[in-house]
Amino acid sequence: MATFSNKSTRMALRVQTGTTPEGDPVLSSLSWGGVSASATADNIDAVAAALEGLLSVPLVEIQKNATDMVI
Repeated sequence: MATFSNKSTRMALRVQTGTTPEGDPVLSSLSWGGVSASATADNIDAVAAALEGLLSVPLVEIQKNATDMVI
């Protein structure tokens, strides 16, 4: 029977770095690797909130991305 094994987990913050001439947001991503696969949504949110205080641009979205291998 096949199972998943976590290979890596990253946290990404999507931030708004500006706007287009039409007024649409320009978004960029900041990401960090080495995130624990067992990190909860509350854990990720707390870290993102702490990092948000250091940013000079608004935080738009928080993501947790896991890459799993089938073994």
